[in-house]
Amino acid sequence: MSQSGFSPVPRRSVSDEVFAELRDAVLTGRFAPGDALPPERELAASFAVNRHAVREALQRLQLAGFVRVVHGGGTTVLDVRSTAGLDLLAHLARSGDGLDPMILRDGLEMRRCIGVEASSLAATRATDSARASVVAAAAAYGCPDIDDADRDFWLAVVEASGNLTFRLALNSLVHAIDGSPEVMDALLAGDRADLLPHAPLADAIATGDTAGAARLADAILTQAIDVWASLTDDGRTLDPMTKGA
Repeated sequence: MSQSGFSPVPRRSVSDEVFAELRDAVLTGRFAPGDALPPERELAASFAVNRHAVREALQRLQLAGFVRVVHGGGTTVLDVRSTAGLDLLAHLARSGDGLDPMILRDGLEMRRCIGVEASSLAATRATDSARASVVAAAAAYGCPDIDDADRDFWLAVVEASGNLTFRLALNSLVHAIDGSPEVMDALLAGDRADLLPHAPLADAIATGDTAGAARLADAILTQAIDVWASLTDDGRTLDPMTKGA
């Protein structure tokens, strides 16, 4: 046991593996909405695991909106577009079938919408300390001892907006980004390198320039969408985007 009092845990449990396999089977269309999954006993035999691991995986799938489990009545696949929440983005990013370029586009467009509106709200109603945090976060771009200045900046902006739902949506986007680091590194390179400086946006928020903050945020967050467009052809992913995904 470590000095912190915690014991090491396995990197991935058996139920995690089963969950991932079944999740991918739903996301790739192997099981369509309305289909019944095989019974627990059959799944346990197929995966060569005990039924407890299968049951735990099915419960997680139900909580995530992938299936409906009826005690004694089997498990039915749901239409995740109608039942899942924003956390589905993270599952899509981790799916073994690779990233759908249209889902990437949709996520980047949502990121822009949140960022623009959060910047406008921050300029309108942020506290003095929140404005100072945004300015400090903008100044951190390029600092060698800060690993993710871009993420810290937008977290500061969203916090300054005072909108909890924006923060929760941003959390889901961050989880999705972390699920596909190679792809997102290519798409967000300009943002992270401060290609369009974030300092003017921070100044607009700090001085209460609502229109200016929205305009500058839109320009910055459009960069990744433009990169996406340059790497795709009518929604078909080209090699530069998918390598390593």
